[in-house]
Amino acid sequence: MHSERKKFFGSIRVRMVAIYLVVTLLALMSISFTVAILVESSLVNQRTKQQQEATTRLALELSQSFSSDADTLYSLALSRAQELGGRVLILDTDAVVQVDSASYQTGFRLPYREVRDVLIGGKESAFGFHRIARTKDKNTLKLMDDAVWAVYYTAPITQGGVYLGAVLFSAMLQDVEDSVTDMVASIAVAFVIVAAVMAALSFILSGFVTRPIVELTNAIRKMGRQGSGVRVKVRGRDEVAELGRAFNRMSEQIEAHDRVRDEFVSDASHELKTPLATMKLLSESILYEENPDPAEMREFFEDVNHEVDRMSNVITDLLRLVQFDEAEPTIHREPIKLNELVDRVAARLRPMAEAKGIALNCNGTDTIVLGEQTKLEQAVVNLIENAIKYTDAGKIEVFVKHTADEALVIVKDTGIGIPEDAIPHLFERFYRVDKARSRGTGGTGLGLAIVERIITLHGGFISVESEPNKGSVFTVHLPLPMGEE
Repeated sequence: MHSERKKFFGSIRVRMVAIYLVVTLLALMSISFTVAILVESSLVNQRTKQQQEATTRLALELSQSFSSDADTLYSLALSRAQELGGRVLILDTDAVVQVDSASYQTGFRLPYREVRDVLIGGKESAFGFHRIARTKDKNTLKLMDDAVWAVYYTAPITQGGVYLGAVLFSAMLQDVEDSVTDMVASIAVAFVIVAAVMAALSFILSGFVTRPIVELTNAIRKMGRQGSGVRVKVRGRDEVAELGRAFNRMSEQIEAHDRVRDEFVSDASHELKTPLATMKLLSESILYEENPDPAEMREFFEDVNHEVDRMSNVITDLLRLVQFDEAEPTIHREPIKLNELVDRVAARLRPMAEAKGIALNCNGTDTIVLGEQTKLEQAVVNLIENAIKYTDAGKIEVFVKHTADEALVIVKDTGIGIPEDAIPHLFERFYRVDKARSRGTGGTGLGLAIVERIITLHGGFISVESEPNKGSVFTVHLPLPMGEE
């Protein structure tokens, strides 16, 4: 149970939902914070503008009644404080409170910046934010750290351009902050509901994204059990679909590899079994012969020797192919004069051609490639030997030349040729165009496969042109070293 829970919470699906949820919450919190700031700023600006205008109008009204007695000014201040929903203080030019609608600070000198700005600084109006204690008496001006927000508005009281004093109007601003806080709380509740809905929807919808991955995982496990023959359904064109297609291609390649391996094992077994069966038959013929004829025995031993050579050739070629099929075959590259390599091989094989009455000519220009000499030599040997085996009369010509970006080795013969439908299969292992003739000449069906593998390892390729009874042309293409022409 614990492992299943751990597996569930560690799944891609849950991680996707968690990422979506975190991104959503961060976005919603950012929106909420921004909206709160904008709303609070708008409400505060609107409130301060209105109350500052009211304070200025009150100052004009007081300028006409400033010379009245204290009771009249107090009654006016109290009336306007109740109308405006705050507290009104009338100050003289020394910032001393003459009238306080709350009757709390009469006779006190107020040190506030807003008062100095209008009495000393000459401003037409001023206001400032202050923290005051939240008490039963809303008009209290006592400053405290653990208090609420209030705004102090001031305006000068003048007559004929002469300063008589100033009016200070204080009003609570905490209601704006409380309203914004309530709004943010409501938005937060709504956002939590939205986040919960999005988490549920994300979990449901993420199943459509992770389902192909789960299917692919199950397919891989199934392939691990049965080896091949496994496919996944591919939907869409996204990255997961491309992953599914890659898996199907890999599965097909594994099946093809297994099929080639099985065919290879079957063909190799057949190639080795045939000479063994022949040698067994010959040996039994000699064994059960009471008085064998020496000439007949010599003929039998010659046949046995031929079959041994044939089996040895098959084993040698198989070992070469195994070496080329290594996971990372290594090529020890060095500069090689290709024309000189081909001349040496032709000189070595010319007696074989002359024994069949075939001319073997070699022409080439100076051409240098990067490669491993023994492997390239083996490829050229196989090509020329192949041409000699399948040419009964005429000649074989070998050319070495190069173009702007590649070196060419061309082996042209006047032999029996190759049918068009057989050309695509020439480089398959154990493939023979004429099986009877191949075995008669000692061919293993692996020579061209070895040539193709060697050339591929050197970064090149081989092409074939042929027509039955008119000969064949094998062309090896090898890349030139950088800067070589």
